Amino acid sequence: MTSKDPIVLSADQIAWLRQLKMSKRAALVRDYILEYGAVTTGKLAELGYSHPPRAARDLKDAGAGVVTIMVKGPDGRRMASYAFNGKANEDGAGRVVIPKAFGEALKRAHGGKCAVCYGDFSERELQCDHRVPFAIAGDKPKLVQEDFMPLCASDNRAKSWSCENCPNWELKDEDTCRSCFWASPENYTHVSTRPERRINLLFQGDEVEIFDALKNAAANEGVSLTEATKRKLAD
Repeated sequence: MTSKDPIVLSADQIAWLRQLKMSKRAALVRDYILEYGAVTTGKLAELGYSHPPRAARDLKDAGAGVVTIMVKGPDGRRMASYAFNGKANEDGAGRVVIPKAFGEALKRAHGGKCAVCYGDFSERELQCDHRVPFAIAGDKPKLVQEDFMPLCASDNRAKSWSCENCPNWELKDEDTCRSCFWASPENYTHVSTRPERRINLLFQGDEVEIFDALKNAAANEGVSLTEATKRKLAD
């Protein structure tokens, strides 16, 4: 959508938006939009969204219709601003907010590790995510751990971008999602429909020495760190 003023919501529309079930963070954004009419990506960063477009996704997943309006920021650059369109997002209406106890149990079951990079993180640093995006499969009648995965913030952002730019985002085939790296990194056949294999490596603590050794070896061989690592794995 091009630049235009946000619509004025009726009392009934506002009441409906307020009763939608969503996370506290999403509710903070909802209340900001209801008070000021819209919220820019710059303001979202101030509100704690390290990946601002995720705010619009959170609201849509809760069932709210959201439109993107392009505006000029304080520095003159164009940025996205999000507002409500007064309608329901039928693809997202009814999404279940993951209970805190369920999320904590999921993280413990994975040993406090990110399901993609297998790095060690505190419970606060891990985020619970649907293996198959809600926009594709919705929520099941009962929450089960097998349908979710703990992700570090970096991999959660990467997954979000990859899913939303995947051809299957439009096709919405659940089986295609389930066989993808981003849903089942431990057993997959493709990465966003591409015939690829991937290893996401995170070096922590004493493991940093291993990384430094690989980096030095790559420099001595005059190759990239990725190429040097592949050679080591092939030996």
